[in-house]
Amino acid sequence: MKVLIIHSSYKYKGGEDTVVAEELKLLQSNGVTVELLLFNNESSTLTKVLQLPFNIKSYSRTIKKLNTFQPDVVHIHNLHFAASASIVYAIKKYGVPFVVTLHNYRLLCPSAILFNRGKPFLDSLKQNFPWNAVKQGVYKDSKLLTFWISFSMQIHHWMNTWKMSNRFIVLTQHAKDIFLKSRANFTDDQILIKPNFCSIPSQVTFNTSPSDYFLYVGRLSEEKGISLLLETFAASRYKIKIAGDGPLLNEVKYYCSQFPNIEYIGVLEKSRIFDLLNNCTALVFPSIWYEGMPLTIIEAFASGAPVIATRLGAMESMISNGYNGLHFEVGNSTDLKAQLDKWQNFDSGQKEAYRKNARKTYEEFYTPERNFEQLLSIYTDVIKEAKKQPTKNLLQLGQAVQ
Repeated sequence: MKVLIIHSSYKYKGGEDTVVAEELKLLQSNGVTVELLLFNNESSTLTKVLQLPFNIKSYSRTIKKLNTFQPDVVHIHNLHFAASASIVYAIKKYGVPFVVTLHNYRLLCPSAILFNRGKPFLDSLKQNFPWNAVKQGVYKDSKLLTFWISFSMQIHHWMNTWKMSNRFIVLTQHAKDIFLKSRANFTDDQILIKPNFCSIPSQVTFNTSPSDYFLYVGRLSEEKGISLLLETFAASRYKIKIAGDGPLLNEVKYYCSQFPNIEYIGVLEKSRIFDLLNNCTALVFPSIWYEGMPLTIIEAFASGAPVIATRLGAMESMISNGYNGLHFEVGNSTDLKAQLDKWQNFDSGQKEAYRKNARKTYEEFYTPERNFEQLLSIYTDVIKEAKKQPTKNLLQLGQAVQ
């Protein structure tokens, strides 16, 4: 089997870029012939945004790659902004099946994360055109840019571009529910759930006597609930170590200077993060937006670390309250403190049961082996379906988009 992966990397490397790199390595390590067609948004972003409806250079690059590599299936991750929807038409002209992983909600809302001004923003899910998003300038506080992105996406909704995909992959049941209930009018059988995964470093073993500190790992930004985290721990005696970087770094450093139980430990290598997860009492994940599927939570489960997280979106899907972690109400410092108290009042046997359940969750859902089985099954199914279609239909479709 030959698989072509297409991805537009982000200006600042994030979770999606990591997922693409890990899936590429996973396929290669299992004997699949795979190549990556990578676009990037590192420079001239405005030019790429202006070409969002159809980027002729990206179209040509994709056609060239398809002709030289001749894949059996194509897997698209992020096409915004550098790739654009033009790659869909290149793939269809070539006549090969393809799947798309929907890591975020940009097909539905120009915000991409369904978050604006400190709270979830869901107005775009039902509006025929996301006028409320435009009025609020949900993309970089710019009404003009928000309108252009909205218009570019809407063109392809009208043209049914997105429905050309053989399958869409989402990461959680929560994400699937959002797309099914939205104006996109996807059907249940078009959307499959395949979670992210992570590999466990050799030094990670099941820890029966972890330390007493809590841990936060991630971006230091508003939507991640950092202010709530700092406020809650400042009013408690509990220790927390914070790893990461972002626009609220100075706020984190200020709290660290005022409260000795709050410690900032910087941006760390992955091996060091696993060490901290392996030894913490629990991971705290206070995000206040609809996350895709946080790799940090998967890494915590792999390390046997329970997660105390917001009851919202992906966190509600991934964490079973009272089994592998605890939930608290979004944005509620009092409830977060109550769950921290509850956790600390558990005896050692109860905490060990949570740790075992966290590791069991990882082994059931988030291992590389499980993920490869799911990917291979998806690819095999769409290839079989494509072979059943009459050749003349593919040729006609190619001619239609020339």
